[in-house]
Amino acid sequence: MPKRFRVALVTGATRGIGYNVGKEIVKRMPLTTTYLTSRVNVAGFQAILGMQLGAAARDRAKFVRMDVRDLEAVNGMKEKIVKNFGGLDILVNNAGIYHVPDKSLSVFPKQVQEILGINYWGTKNVIGSFFPHFKPHSRIVNITSNLGHIMSVKSMEDELKEALRLRFNSCSNEFELDGLLLKFQRDAIQGTWRKEGWPSCGYTVSKMAINAYTRILQTQFDEDDREDVVVNAVYPCTKHSKIDQSDMKILDDEEGAKFVFYMAAVKPNSHGVFPRGAVIWNNSRVVDNREGYTYNNKHQVKLPLEIPQV
Repeated sequence: MPKRFRVALVTGATRGIGYNVGKEIVKRMPLTTTYLTSRVNVAGFQAILGMQLGAAARDRAKFVRMDVRDLEAVNGMKEKIVKNFGGLDILVNNAGIYHVPDKSLSVFPKQVQEILGINYWGTKNVIGSFFPHFKPHSRIVNITSNLGHIMSVKSMEDELKEALRLRFNSCSNEFELDGLLLKFQRDAIQGTWRKEGWPSCGYTVSKMAINAYTRILQTQFDEDDREDVVVNAVYPCTKHSKIDQSDMKILDDEEGAKFVFYMAAVKPNSHGVFPRGAVIWNNSRVVDNREGYTYNNKHQVKLPLEIPQV
């Protein structure tokens, strides 16, 4: 059996885009061990993947039950990977949850707590645990959404949208961003979130936070001694059964997974300029970067259409 030199971790990996991203890594990176985690029971998934890709793929795919909100479980996974591989090469943060917004005071605060607990704080649990153990040239992808874009907020006036955008753009470090999210949670509990200028969708706020966190993280990695550690937030443009995507071109999970895989597996210095700390949609459009928040086609990068062979 050949020695495997790299290791990947995909969270939220038993369904939809998460499963297909994990499957793409297993299929295209035969010298990589891939851990695929989920907060639900993972029994049977390794056998299913083996039937789809063959017995050899089953050997290098490891399905593990892990709730990103459970820091003890996250640290346990980190310790296993560090012990066996010395660190992590690829991380795809896909674990997330969406609730159709319910503006009632008895429900909305609970939605906010659960959504942020998984989508934001859970993502931070994983990245924070592995932060000292990302290897040089590591790639991190945080899955984001069209609802994380300010233009998706339909129920707010333009000046409130601008104020909301500035709230997130003005966060220069994790401490400030965490404080902003804690304020949103408090405002939701107190029933004052609309008065305080927040949208009535916890998922939207969680993905705006992920986009800002991605920018902040890249700044931290750029100041680090490790070479070429890159993090981007990627929207795969795949179907979500509960989200209105009527004005968008939607891809199936397999097509979306190919783009996420590219962003997670591109080699150092591949194809010239590569986005860092940016928000990227699956049409290769950078919609948010450290130069400012933009929309439509003001910032573009021509990423290659072919999937890299790794």
